Formats: sequence, C-alpha cells, structure tokens
Amino acid sequence: MLTGKTAVLLLLVVTTISLDPVNGCWLACNNQCKVRRKNHILLVCGPYILKSNPAYPPTKDHLCCEELRTLQTNAKGGMQCVIDMLTRDEMEEYDTTLMLNLARYCTKVPSAAPHEVMV
Repeated sequence: MLTGKTAVLLLLVVTTISLDPVNGCWLACNNQCKVRRKNHILLVCGPYILKSNPAYPPTKDHLCCEELRTLQTNAKGGMQCVIDMLTRDEMEEYDTTLMLNLARYCTKVPSAAPHEVMV
C-alpha cells in the first residue's frame, strides 16, 4: 500500500509543479518563450524600456509593437515570461513596469474614431 500512496503523492507534486502560475510562465512556459525571443524583444524594444532613458512609446506600427503583439499572441505568459527570464544585470538595466505597460499599450485595440461610431 505504500507504493500506491507514493504514486499518488508523486502525481500530486507533478501536477502542482506543472501548473501555470498567475504571475508568469515558470515551468509551463511554451516554446515561444525562449532566451532568443527575450533577447530579440530587448533589442527591438530596448530604447522604450531602459531605466536610464524613459522614452515615449513607439508607434503601434513600430517593429517593437509588432513583435510584442506576436509575443502576446503566441507565447504563454507573454511579456511576463520575458521578464521572468531577465538576468540580474538586465533587471538593473530595464524597467519591468515599463515592459508590462508597453506590452499593454501595443496590444490594446484602438477605440473607434468618433465618425465611425454607429448610433
């Protein structure tokens, strides 16, 4: 009977560990969240997320926004997954709050122009 209890305990532990936490992608991150993807996001969005150079946001058709929309669509956890992968040096260089806000800004659907609103 000890073997059955051990199997149940092991199953419970594996299930708990593999769950995707609310704050990011931890172990359940899919293939789109990789170091190469993180480095690409830091490269194309770098000027907009540096702590030392808080710049204005890019235009919605800028490569940075295009890549962030792709990341948010394809990668589980999106920008949070990229943030979870930052090294200590990168955490000191980049502003994680700006990163999250930029991801929201780039993926936000624009509101309809006043002349396009139907009454």
